[in-house]
Amino acid sequence: MVSAGWFPPFLEEVAEQAKAGERSKVWLYDLPYDLTVLDQRFATGPSKLRRLVYGKLPLPLAFAAEAFRVRRRYDAIFAWGAEASSLPLALALRFSRQRKRAPLVALYSWISSGNKARLLRWGWPGIKTLVLPPTAQAEFARTALKIPADRIASPKWVVDTDFFNEELATPEAHAAHQDSVMICSAGREMRDFATLIAALDGTGVRCHIAGSLVAGMDDRWRAELGDRGERVGLPEGVTFGPLSPAGMRDLYAKARFVVLPLHPSDTDNGISCMMEAFAMSRAVICTRVDGQRDALVEGVNGVYVDPHDAAALRAEILDLVADPARAEKMGREARRLAETEFGMTRWVAALTEVLDDAMRDRSAAGS
Repeated sequence: MVSAGWFPPFLEEVAEQAKAGERSKVWLYDLPYDLTVLDQRFATGPSKLRRLVYGKLPLPLAFAAEAFRVRRRYDAIFAWGAEASSLPLALALRFSRQRKRAPLVALYSWISSGNKARLLRWGWPGIKTLVLPPTAQAEFARTALKIPADRIASPKWVVDTDFFNEELATPEAHAAHQDSVMICSAGREMRDFATLIAALDGTGVRCHIAGSLVAGMDDRWRAELGDRGERVGLPEGVTFGPLSPAGMRDLYAKARFVVLPLHPSDTDNGISCMMEAFAMSRAVICTRVDGQRDALVEGVNGVYVDPHDAAALRAEILDLVADPARAEKMGREARRLAETEFGMTRWVAALTEVLDDAMRDRSAAGS
């Protein structure tokens, strides 16, 4: 089960783009299982009548209903995010009496917000294993929701170090890195681009902000900056606009380091941008928030600054611009840690262990 908002392109199309070198790898297809992806096409084969009924439902609820219908066909159900469908499914599974149903394993990143926490408080017994990479979220699950520790797994997040590798950047990107000083930022959720822009104002430091745009999503930074930054007078040298995955790789390659400005939150918003920067051998300046504490090691692969403090962020940016050797040293260590701590092989092995354990317990329960 994957969030309905991801399609199109469909997941196998994204995987083909990755094989063509256009984007990072879809790790889901490295799991050693025969997979059926539940999306709008309903490859699980509901009847025409059922499809008509699903057409009247919000798509996430249709996904939940279909997953519940076919729950005995599969060895496990794996939810990659998809809270809007997998949490209702968890509630249904909790009150299902069938012992040999497929166990539900759910990979989430932010369960403490609003309705998700309320649904999970009731539905968690229907989830065999809750995979929560952010430490703060795993702590919330144990302490606030009283989910037993043996039902929670917290592997470290993953980055494709083959795709995000500065050696694959274009010659133009390498030349730009050598010829001028440039930094960058990127992303969508909980980004505090307004503080970054205020910090850059008057410094002359060039920066491109690759703010992600998702159709139908109203992000906080859009309200602050306008839909594409068009209502803000950007400082000289600061540009704004989304980029393709390959474009992002070149942007990281051009940058001396990466800035990740965040609004306070209790989950690791920005972790993908941070991991990509690390894989590209770039240090990261990150806002110190409770949720973002699992990848950056202060002074080793990056530095923290306090939230909403433009003066402190400006000082740290200028210090790191003035000390390229320090930035380069942290960047080298960032790449090393990306390879050893956050690589694809380690991540796939961790999820395989979780899923194998869930399926093993199901078999034992049915024997």
